Parts: sequence; structure tokens; C-alpha cells
Amino acid sequence: MKNVKKLLFGLLCCAAVYNMSAQTTLIPTGSSWKYLSNGSNQGTAWKGTSFGDTSWSSGLAQLGYGDGDEATTLSYGTSSTNKYITTYFRKNLTVTNPTAFVNYTMNVRRDDGVVVYINGVEVYRNNMPAGTVSYTTKASTACSDDGSTFLTSTLTQAQAGFVAGTNTIAVEIHQNAINSSDISFDMSLVGNATAASTIKHIRWGSSNNPLEGLTVTWRNTGTTSQIKWGYTTACEQGTFPAVVRNGYADKFYNYTFPTVTANATIYYQLYDAPAAVWTSQKTYQTAPSVTSTDFSFLAIGDSRSGMSVWNQVAALANAKTPDFTIYTGDIVNSGSSATDWDSWFNNGTSFIENNLVFHSLGNHDAASVPTYQNVFELPKSVPTTGTNLYYSFTYGDAVFIALNSEDPANVTQYNWLVSTLEANSAKKWKIIFFHRPFYTIGAHAGEMNSYFGTWWKAFDDYGVDLIVNGHDHMYERTKPLNRNISTTAPVAQYGSQPGEGRCQIVCGGAGAPLYTGTANWFVQSYQSKYHFCKFDVTATGICSTTYDNNGAVIDSFCLNNGTGKISTTTSASQQFYPIKIAPNPVVDVFSLEYDSPDTGEAFIKISDMNGNVVLSKKASKTERKFNFKGDLSKYGKGVYTVEITVGNQKDTSLLILK
Repeated sequence: MKNVKKLLFGLLCCAAVYNMSAQTTLIPTGSSWKYLSNGSNQGTAWKGTSFGDTSWSSGLAQLGYGDGDEATTLSYGTSSTNKYITTYFRKNLTVTNPTAFVNYTMNVRRDDGVVVYINGVEVYRNNMPAGTVSYTTKASTACSDDGSTFLTSTLTQAQAGFVAGTNTIAVEIHQNAINSSDISFDMSLVGNATAASTIKHIRWGSSNNPLEGLTVTWRNTGTTSQIKWGYTTACEQGTFPAVVRNGYADKFYNYTFPTVTANATIYYQLYDAPAAVWTSQKTYQTAPSVTSTDFSFLAIGDSRSGMSVWNQVAALANAKTPDFTIYTGDIVNSGSSATDWDSWFNNGTSFIENNLVFHSLGNHDAASVPTYQNVFELPKSVPTTGTNLYYSFTYGDAVFIALNSEDPANVTQYNWLVSTLEANSAKKWKIIFFHRPFYTIGAHAGEMNSYFGTWWKAFDDYGVDLIVNGHDHMYERTKPLNRNISTTAPVAQYGSQPGEGRCQIVCGGAGAPLYTGTANWFVQSYQSKYHFCKFDVTATGICSTTYDNNGAVIDSFCLNNGTGKISTTTSASQQFYPIKIAPNPVVDVFSLEYDSPDTGEAFIKISDMNGNVVLSKKASKTERKFNFKGDLSKYGKGVYTVEITVGNQKDTSLLILK
């Protein structure tokens, strides 16, 4: 129902925006361009309107090579160590009445340097040296964002110099070095009939929960701004001033709504005081009632420096229409870099502008803790006097607790954690998220070991159901862990009861460079893939589905009935049984022993960390203990997943091939 309502309201909104729009898209992203990538010296005539480009090739943007996300792949020549420095692009554009636009918004995606001409006259240059540019002129620096960011500039009517009729846009992309790995180009152009709003980086947070304390924040210049909003396109709730504060650049403005109506669409517009214009009408879908037992949330972490992947993940995550999201840290590569924050916002706009996010601090974000705290509106551990570096909120029959794993020795934080768990001990679901994981087979293994006796002890004592982390850039799910019972072996099933175990997930795949790991006893599922996780909560369970950055499912399971019994896509209830592999690490031939009560046809599957199946066998299991021998001598060194399925029972383990 929520998705249907959202679609209907979205259609209404689109109609409203169209009627009041003061913008005309002259060149959309992904357009077709003429191009020349043969290393030749085109001199200066190629920029002009009378130049003949009929022999040039044509293709859709993004145009380039090396990143893998191009719609049209360009040539760099015959040598990867002596590539063409300059690639040329042209497009003819018809402008019926140039005086209808007061200015133009141009968005350019470039790697490494770019120069843009309109009707032979230069109008824009980025990452290029000053002075005359030739076909051998190298870009000033290597492009740090791999061309994943659209750079925005405003051209006045005079700067653009459009004439009524046909106009020519000419663009040259320059490499920083002859052995540069990639180039990228795309461009859009919008004509603005009135002064265009410069408001950007709209984001949603809360000082409490998804309906109480809901806050929208945006960035602009000037010293004042306003919002008008309502539950209809008339914005019947009225117009209100925004609260202003200094940002990492420009100013930040925010408005905190009174408690909002559940399952409703908020229509709103923001006022750009310097431009003296309102934005087009925008919408935001509110969450279900805070007493609802049915809701969904996402987990995302470690976008960091991988903006092209973050762009993919953001679009896919937005399409899942969650009620809110928990973010496990390392949002940016450096919390002190304005450029990094800009890239994160610009590449994640589709998600950030439409979704409420609760953040936890990562070690890269902590390069400037004050900036991180200023960028987002988050709850505080004690309202008005506490910190937003650790906090909690309740929703439905769940308590969510965000911790600061950059300061795990903080006694005040630990005491607050215990008191928060005690105060919410009657909640069916206890969900904790923070950056650094306790259990991981990645590069950061062992970093939280000193806090098994404090943090993890509290998790076990109070029956925490789900722990979500980032930091290691891969997906991991543990077997049920309860250190009150064993520090070296999993327990039989997930759950909050004294004999049941915690489910810990590492969700660190939103863009940072991927990691791999080594086998360990606590791992149930592992993929070295970019990803995000979705959790669907009902009165009887939490079901998780993890998607990679292409939308494919890489793991799924359920915690049922508040007792935590696991289910998969084929099983209603499952305990874990051990798979013993010898030797492990494996050189070539190995044997495995599987001890489970199920008998019948056994399916053995061994996959690499990208999910590619390298061995698949079927055998008969007639006794409790089952033995199998295999040969992996044909395959490369690395970590492999071993999966055995008998009927509805499925168990996994990890194997290292030396």
C-alpha cells in the first residue's frame, strides 16, 4: 500500500512540478555526441559551427574507457602506456529563443580535464592549465573522483552566447598522463527562465524517531531561508523560517516538523533568498505509525571514496522505499574534506533527498568530528544535553542503538548502553549499529577484542538480536554467537533467549575498495561484493535481504517470532551443524565431514567470493555423519564458501585454497 500511495502521490507531484517549472532541459545526461578519439591534432577549427564532423563517430554518454560504466567505449590508441591525451566531442543544439532564458545550468562529468566551447568561444574550463590549450596539453592533475561527479556551473545569457537557431557545443577532454587508466565524459544543460535556485544537498534526519523530530536540512548561501509545506500540493500547513548555521561550506538551514502524520506525503518547497526564488515542489513519504509492528529499514556503510559505486547503491536503495536507514559509518574518505562531502551528496542525491538516515561515526568521518555532527540531524543520548555520537530511538517493538566505536573505552558511553538496554529489555527486537565489528575475517579483525568484556557482554546479557557494522569492505554474517556459552564455537540458533546467539552483520560495501578475508569458525555467509542490506520487520519476524550493486540477492535469512530461529528461502526453521574440512588450508585434495540428523540427497556446492560456483556435486547421505572428498587443484588461491544442503537444512563453512 505504501508503494502504491507513493507512486500516486509522485505522479501528482510530477504534474505539479511540470506546471510550475521554470527550467527547460536542452541537453539531458546520457545524450548522443559526435566524437573523435584518434590522437590527431584538430587545431582550432573543430570548435566552430561550420566545421564538418560527418566523418566523426557518434555514441551515447557516458563516453570513455577504463571505469566499466561507459555507454560508449572510446579508443586510446594501440599502446596502454602511450595513450591519446585529447579526445574531442561535438553536438549541435537548436535554441528557438535564447532571450527566454536568463541563464543556464551546465553539469559536466570529466576525467581528467575539460574545456567547453559554445559556437567556438570558450565558456568553461576545469582541471586544465591557464593559457592556450593544444592537443598535447595535459590536465593539471589526475581526477580524484574518477569522473564520477558532475561539476555544476551557471552560464549567464551573455556567457553562453546562444543564437536563435543552430548552435554548436564543443568539448575537449584531456588526460593527465599518457598512461592514465581512464577517461569519462557526460554533460547536461538546462535553460532557466527565471533565476535558478542554488539550494542543494537536501537531507533528512531526526532528533527522535522517524515521525517525531523529523528534520529536513539543506545548503545555500545567504543568511535566511524558509520552507512551506503541507499534506497537499497547496502546502496548507504554511510558511516557516528555517534555522541557519555555518556549514563546511556556505550555510546549512534546517526545519524540524511537528509530529507528522504517518503514511502520508509531505509536499514542500524551499526558499532561496539570494536568488529570490522557491524551489520546485518536492515530496517526502513519511513512515508508518511509531506503534506499527510492520516497517522496513536499510543498512548501508563505507561509501567513502567509491563514488561511482555509491551512485549505483544510492539509486538501488532508494528504489527499495525503506521507512528509514541506518548507516554504519565511513560516509566519506575524509570528514575534514569539503570536496569529499560534496561528492557524497552529489552522487547520492536520489537516495539522500528522499530518505531518513540515522548515522554512526566511522574512523574516516572522525577526521573532523565537529563537521560530521554538524552535517546531520541526529538524536542525542540524553535530550538537549547529551551527544549525538551515540544515541537510541524506539520504533514499533524495536529499540535501535547507535554506538561510537571510535571511543569504545568511554565509561560514560558503556554505562549509557547498559542503562538503555535495561530500559528497553521488554522490547521484542534489540538492534545495535556501529562502525568497527567485533567478529570479522577482514583486515580489521581484532580491533574490538578489548571490549568483549564490556560491550559484547552487554549484548549477550540483554539478548541483542542484531548487530550491524561496517569498516571491513565486504558482506559478512556470523553464525549465532553467545560468549556467555562459548568463545570458540557458535550456539545452535539466533535469538534473544539465554541459550541463543547474536547475529552480527558486516555491511561495508557502498563504495570503498573491497576486502577479502580468511576462513574462521564464526562465519555463516561472506561475499566480497559491493552491497546494501534491507530488513523487513513484522509482528513475527525480521527478514533480511542483501543486494549487490547490480541488484542481485547475495544473502537472505529471517529471525522469527522474537526467538531468533533462522529461516532461509527454503527452510522454515534451521539449526546450525558443523562442516569440518581437512586439511584447511587446502593445497588441492580435501575431505569434509558433515554432522547433521538429516538424511537423503545431499548437494555440495563450493563457490568463490564473487559467488561463482567452482564445484557442484550430489551425493546420498544415509547416516548422521557424512563424508565427501574433493579436488580443487584447477582453481586459484583464495577463500571459498562450502555449502551443504540436505532437504530443508543448509549449512556453510569457509575453505582456504593455498
